[in-house]
Order: sequence, then structure tokens, then C-alpha cells
Amino acid sequence: MPTGGFGRAIIAAAVLLAGCVGGAGPTPSGSGAPSASGTPSVTGSAASRPPLAGDLTGGVPLRLGGAGHWAIADGRALVAADDGTVTAIELATGRTVWRASFTLGKPWDAQPTLALSADRSTVVALRTVDAEGASHLGLLLLDAASGATVAERLIADPERQWRVDLPPRVLAADADTIVLAADPESGRQTAVVRVADGTIAWQTDDQAVAATGDTVVTRGAGWERSTGAKRWQATVPLGPLLALAPDVLVVQRASVAVWLDPATGLEWSRTERLGEAEPPCAATADALVCLGEGVTGYDLADGKYLWKAPQPADAIAVIDGWVYLWRAAGRGDVLDARTGRVLIADAALPSVRYADRTGVLITGDTGYTWVPFPR
Repeated sequence: MPTGGFGRAIIAAAVLLAGCVGGAGPTPSGSGAPSASGTPSVTGSAASRPPLAGDLTGGVPLRLGGAGHWAIADGRALVAADDGTVTAIELATGRTVWRASFTLGKPWDAQPTLALSADRSTVVALRTVDAEGASHLGLLLLDAASGATVAERLIADPERQWRVDLPPRVLAADADTIVLAADPESGRQTAVVRVADGTIAWQTDDQAVAATGDTVVTRGAGWERSTGAKRWQATVPLGPLLALAPDVLVVQRASVAVWLDPATGLEWSRTERLGEAEPPCAATADALVCLGEGVTGYDLADGKYLWKAPQPADAIAVIDGWVYLWRAAGRGDVLDARTGRVLIADAALPSVRYADRTGVLITGDTGYTWVPFPR
């Protein structure tokens, strides 16, 4: 049961663009076919055809680190480093735009976590520190455009419910609250922090799945974001988030994906049995495509069946409205995500990690590369 006080009303939906959240596609595995967790990018497109591996060459090498420690917005990569610095890097050139640092406490030997607020105006970074004779979470808020410090605080936990460990993931943030998701050795936990004073408003010992502007969803329940009041109880524990859209979230539950109303927990629809790929599904702006015995497309808003291709695929990613299906090491097909129509067959595919209207982040043996691809 959550503990703590009351937060203020939410004014922005929490749709984050962070390392493994809201924008991530697969990354390459040793076999040459990509694999990763996270929800895929959702963008619009004006390009005439899907880019292939041969179209995405050159580019700017980037050192971003692991998922949860970087974010991309407005032509910049925002990266938290082990030394406690946060750097904004211009994607087109690799130039450092600004750099800022934590200043409070003695840091643990752990890389800070980082995410963007829902409106992308604020960088939210967290690290674990020793200060005032105890272990704390250090919170740093920066203006995303300039790098100026908006606030820096040691997060207060008056109920002493939060188990301080490695920095938690920033699941969502807006002008009023920040949602934290942690999975320490001592147990999974979720908390909401008030931006105004850096105090934990409430906490529960359950793993976070997703957050909207007014609801936090954990594996076992839905909670009012500002107060921690329980809105609904899950009948079966929820799995990883697959997609988040207005008024609906899609999560994996056992061997299927289910569409849920985040405010009530009501199930709207579900997929056929999913395969073992990670992730098993990828979302565009209006469709969710899932791997199983074959490949199936669903309407993102309501889970309505759209199409099915019988041939299975090993991995999946999306760029705009195109779905990339790996069927052999580094090769596969590109389909229209809404109709299932094959646009390109048996081609060398790029190792997509993230894409937006200006370019594509791809992965390789030496790390990440940003390749401009205006659309």
C-alpha cells in the first residue's frame, strides 16, 4: 500500500523519450539480428521509401552508454556520465552544446540515470550519494535548451520507505511529479517525487510498468499519480510495456499482449500468442505489429486485427510507418505497418535503435551512430 502525502494535479502527459523508453527499437545481437527491450519510436514520415542499411552510412559516432542514461530530443543527445556530468551533444555534428554537473553529496560508483520531462523542456537526472550521514538520491533538474540548473536537491523520504540503492530509472516526469522505477537486490519499488520540494509523495513495493498524466501502472495495480490512491487491482500480474498511446497502454501479460485502459484497468483487446523475440512487438503512430507464429498487425488505439503475414520473423523494429522484420542475419523485409503490404523484400536492414523526423540512431560493434535522414 503506498505511503506518504499528496501531490498536486498533473498538467502534462508523461510520454518520455529516453534510452529505453518511448523511441527505442531493437539493437543488434551476436547473430546479426537486433534485439532489445523498450517501446518503439512513433513519428510521422514524408520520405518516399524506407531507408535500408546502405542508405544509413557514415554519420556521427556517439558514446551514449546503456539504456536509461541518455535521451534524444530536438536534434540533441543528452547523456549522463559516470563522473556526474550531463552533456548535450548536437547529433548532426557531435559538438558539445553544454555540460552541467551534480554538486550535492559524495557520489556512489554508479552512472546517473536520465530522462526528459513530458514536454521535453527539462532534463531529469538522478544519482545515489552519501550526504548528511546517510545515503540519498540526488535529483538534478536542468533546462534542456541551455543546460542551466533549474533545481538540485537530495530527495526527502519522510516515511523512510524508499530503499536507497543504485539510481532508479526515471519512468516519467512533468511539471509536478517524477515517477521513479527501481529494481534493486532488496526488491522492486515505485515512487512518485514532488518536483516542488523533492519529497517522495508516495511509494509502493511493486515494479513500475508505465505512467500516464494521472495514473501510474505497476505490475499489480493502477495508482493515482498525485496521491498514490489505488484505482484498480490487476487480476494477473502485468508484464513489460509494449506501447503507450492516448487513453490506452499495451502490455505483455504472460504469452499475449493486452490493451488496457490505464485509468480503470479494463482490458479492451488482446493479441494472439506472442513469440520469444525481445521485444515481441513494435508500435507506429497507429499500429502495433507483433511477432508470433507469423507477423500480425493491430490497430494501436483499440487492438482491432488489421492483417497477418504467415512467415515468422526473428526480430522487429519500426521507422515511421514502416516495420522492419529480420528473417536472417542482418536481412529481412520492410512492410507497411498499417496494411502489411511488403514494400521491400530480402534486403540488408539497418540496426535501428531510435528514429525521428531528422535521422536514425543505429548500433554496431563499436557503439551508436547518428545518421541524418530528414523526412
